[in-house]
This record gives sequence, structure tokens and C-alpha cells, in this order.
Amino acid sequence: MTLEWRFLTNEGQEEEGLGHAGIETFKGSPFPGLARESAQNSLDACLKDDHGGHLPIRMVFRQMSVPRDSIPVADALQEALDACLERSRSRRIRKDTQFFELACAEIRRPAISILAVEDYGTTGLVGPSVPGKPFHALVKGSGVSQKSSSDAGGSFGIGKNAAFAVSRFRTVFYSTLYSDGPSDRFLAQGKAILVSHTDSSGAEKRGIGYCGRPGFQPVPEAPALPGWLHRSETGTTVASLGFLNEDGWEWQMTESLVRNFFAAILEGAVSFSVVPEGGDPIEIDPSTLGALFEHDRVLKAAEDTGSSADLAFAAALYQTLVSPDTRTFEQQFDGAGTFRFRLLEGAGLPRRIGFLRNGMYLTDNLRHFGHPLARFSLSRDFVGVVEPVDIRTSGRVRDLENPRHDELSADRLDDPREKRQVRAGMRKLGAWIREIIKQETSTPPEAEMLLDEMNRFFSTPESGRDIPDPANSQTNPERIRIKPKTTTSRPSGAGPEGESGSAGGRKAKGAGGGRTSGARPGGGRGLSGGRGGRSIPFRSLRTHVPDAGRPNTRTISLEPEASGMARLEVLLIGAASDEPLDVVSINGHRCAKTPSIQLDQGQRKAVTVEFSEPYTGPIRVVLSRVEEASADAD
Repeated sequence: MTLEWRFLTNEGQEEEGLGHAGIETFKGSPFPGLARESAQNSLDACLKDDHGGHLPIRMVFRQMSVPRDSIPVADALQEALDACLERSRSRRIRKDTQFFELACAEIRRPAISILAVEDYGTTGLVGPSVPGKPFHALVKGSGVSQKSSSDAGGSFGIGKNAAFAVSRFRTVFYSTLYSDGPSDRFLAQGKAILVSHTDSSGAEKRGIGYCGRPGFQPVPEAPALPGWLHRSETGTTVASLGFLNEDGWEWQMTESLVRNFFAAILEGAVSFSVVPEGGDPIEIDPSTLGALFEHDRVLKAAEDTGSSADLAFAAALYQTLVSPDTRTFEQQFDGAGTFRFRLLEGAGLPRRIGFLRNGMYLTDNLRHFGHPLARFSLSRDFVGVVEPVDIRTSGRVRDLENPRHDELSADRLDDPREKRQVRAGMRKLGAWIREIIKQETSTPPEAEMLLDEMNRFFSTPESGRDIPDPANSQTNPERIRIKPKTTTSRPSGAGPEGESGSAGGRKAKGAGGGRTSGARPGGGRGLSGGRGGRSIPFRSLRTHVPDAGRPNTRTISLEPEASGMARLEVLLIGAASDEPLDVVSINGHRCAKTPSIQLDQGQRKAVTVEFSEPYTGPIRVVLSRVEEASADAD
């Protein structure tokens, strides 16, 4: 059978470079991208049993080196790569030139590395290669959907370019075995996405070319092709030529498969084998899934690709699916479908929601429906999983997915009426999720505190009387009287000849022995030689003015952490420094020059003090043992 590489003619002399949008999408993380897209396509093409259930799928990512002469029409592909290199050099396009220099060197090697992605237990790419069939949609379609079920994800659009992103030649071969009545049929074809170029005969060519029978037709018989494209079971093989086998590629793929398909793996819907050339295969199935979340190489791969946080979130979602403590809720929403919500509580869980479809992780929010689901500040730690219950709902969710399958939006629908219905249903879904989280994970108050200063605002139920607001003397709400507020200036406390009495005396070692030279002794901290004494610590300090008509009084309550007689000092908090306030009485009793109170450790103490002058601003309280110098405590 005659095989050929044939590139599309470029009659319009269109300029095509390497910046192919679909391929560039996966260049940032090619191996995780290929793993995710390949697994999704295979899950969408799964075989079904007699009851409509999905049969298990097995996928193999196999790296191998093959002889150059086993590549169909390798010389023609080499000639096309040389022409692309010549075009890039003539136009002085540095990026394209570097790419094709490496490709041209690699195609001349006696052995070529390839990565073959094989699936088993699927329908295969159903042919023949005509519009409307899956084989034609994958190999030659652009933005068309020919999937096997209504809930299949993707449309053979951007995702199919992932295989080209790991090929040094930007070349992929497809082969499939599919059922056609009582017999199975085979189809295979190669495709290259290069740049526009001029071939050896001087004809202008586009960058897209196909390998197969003349007339851009696929190969219908396996014996005409090398063994690495043969199929013994129904399913599909996608082989990337000139595989960019960077160190650790197998673990990057493993990490992506575990992170994105943990639900499908756990359910037994799919299992994976990642087989590096000359290395041990990595098996991913229900028995190994839990350990792989904690495997050193998987964690390292997540770190290298910047997906450590996503892997940790996936591990939490996995725990939701396997924990016996998980609670399950179901609800139907008009316009959206029926959803299942599984909720797990536990310390350290991320307080996030994960949305799944067909066992594949999609997103963690419904932000396009007014529910970002990002903040749950009053909830205990939890994690939740939301997924469609039936195929119809799964198909609806699929319609809302963007091409990268990481966002949901009703704007992807064309029918305005349908769009409104879906928006309403998805908003109700988000509200339902939030309500369940609120009901199931709300955090009760951890402690109670008695606020003495609030007593004047509330009466006890037994009293049967209202307590008027002491700060408001108005008794007739229809006739408001306005009175000017009088203020009393606070004397500085300076003696006629000496220093300020309120500022306190000099230190004991200095002249004056802690006394002022004014008419009266200082009442400040300098009275006893500064802050050298040992303080009594306390907590839960609260103060309030008990009577608005007496601005020179203040109620102070606190909980001491030690027992004993304590000296009480009240300081006015100033902008530059604190100044003492003279305390003339405690609880209505005139006090000595040094006010003192009795404290019992752990027993809340409340006292009402009277100052020599009106003051309603912020204060600082100092407690120190009477037998020692006073010291500060906040």
C-alpha cells in the first residue's frame, strides 16, 4: 500500500508560524495537560454494559524508542521539516529556527523516542473518516463535537492539541480499532502541525499535513503500519513522535492523573499505567491511590509544576469520598438538574468545595452564578464535593464548561430562555450549598463574658420596668431640647513656686526624694520612685462611666492573676505621655493618699473610683503590691 505525507496547498499564501493557539495552551505544563486531556477523552468514550453502566477503562502512557525506518514515510516528513527550517531562517524568526534545527537533527537519528497513549475498554474512534464521525472529528475537525454520550466532556477541540505539545516534530499518529456490527475495523492516520513553507517542487504549502493513503485518506489495514500502531482490542492509540522526555515526566503525569481523576479511579471507572522506557511502571488504581497522594515523587512533581496547593485540595476531596464520617445530601433544581453534596468536617480541612463530573475535578466555585464559595468565616473546618447525580445533569454541567474544563458559566449557552433557567437553577444550587454548610458547620460561642458596663442598658425580666438611658434626659420625643455642653478645664496641678504636682516628683536618688516643690505632694508615679516595683498582672480589663451626670467617676473591673493587697493607680492616656489621675474615693469611701484594694486570684474585682476632676477619656490601670514599688500593667 502506498503511503504519503501530503501538506495542504497554500493558494492564498497565508503565513502560519509556530504560535498555534491550541498547542501553546499546553506548552506551559505539557505532561500534566496531556494526561488530563487524554484521560478525559477516554472516559468519554467508555463502553457501556447492557444496563447502560460504564465498563472499566484502562489507560497506558508508554514511552519507547522505535527505529527511524519504522516511522511511515520518514524521509518525506524530514523533507517537510527541512523546508520549514529554511523558511524560518530566511525570515529570521529566531524561535522557529531553534525549534526546527532541533527537530531536523532529531529526525535523522537512527532511533526516535515516542510516547504512545493507549486506552482499552473504550469504543475507539468510530469511523469511517467522514464528517460527522468521531475519527474525522479528532483528526480533521476543529471545534466540532462527536462524542459518544450526552455527558461526554470536550469537543475534540483544544484538548486534542496536547499530544502535539510533547512532540519535537509537532507530529502525532492516531490508530483505532472500533466495532462495526459483527466485526472490528481499523483506521490510522498521521498529522503534523508545522509552519507554512515551500516544498522541494516550489509549491506553497500550509503547515498542516497528513500521512496516509493518497487523497488525505487514512490507512484501513494494520499490516501496512509499524507494530507500535497496531491494536488488538477496541480502543485508540495516540502516538507523539519525537517525545520531549524531560526528567520526571512520568511523575508529572502521575500527579495530574491523581489530582484530576481521583474520583473516577476510586470508583473503578478507570485505572492508569505510566511506563517510562527502561523503568518500572507506575500503577494508579484504587489500591495505590491513597499512597500516591503522599508519595515523595508525586509531591515533588506538584512542586515543580506549581500545583502543590491543588494536590493538597484534591487529597482533601478524596478523604471526603472515603471517610465514614461524610454526610450526603441530594437536591433537584429546575433548570440545572439533580446534584449530590458530600460534606466532611475535620481540623485542618480547607473549607472549600470541589465540583466533579464523570469522576473528573472541574472547579471550586460558582462565581458566574453569584456564589464564589470562597469565605466561610463562621464555620468549622470542612471540605465538600458536589457532583451530578444522573447523566442528564452531567450533560447540563458539560454544556457550562469552558474549553479548559475549569470554570462553569451559563454564558456558553446560546438560547436566552435556557440561559435564564440555568442561571436560576445554579444560583439555587449555590444557595443550597451555603445553607447546608451554615447549618452543619456553624461554630457556637466558645466562652461567655460578663460585661458589667452594659447593665445600665438592660433590665432583668423579673423587674418588669424599663431603665431609662442616663445619657439622655429627654422625656418628650416630640419636643427636643438642646442644651450646650459645659466643660471644666483641668488644672495643671502646678505649685506656686515648684514643678507640676500632677507630674510626680523626681526619682528617689535625685534631689527632692520623690516630692515636688509645689504646694502639694505629687500624685503621680514619681511619688514612690518610678516604676521599679513588681506589678500584679491581670486580664479582661473593662471600664465604663456608670453615671453620665458624674463624669468624675469610673467603674473598673478586672480579673487578677495573683492575690494580695494592691496599690491602685489610674493614668490618663495622653498623646505624648501618661499622666496620673487623683483617686479620692473607692466604692464611695474616702481613700488614703495611696489608694489600695484587696485582690483574690481568679476572682473578678469591680470597683467604682472617684477622681478629683471630671474625666471620661481613655485610662490605663496600674496594680502593684503595697509593700513594693508600683509597676505598670496593661
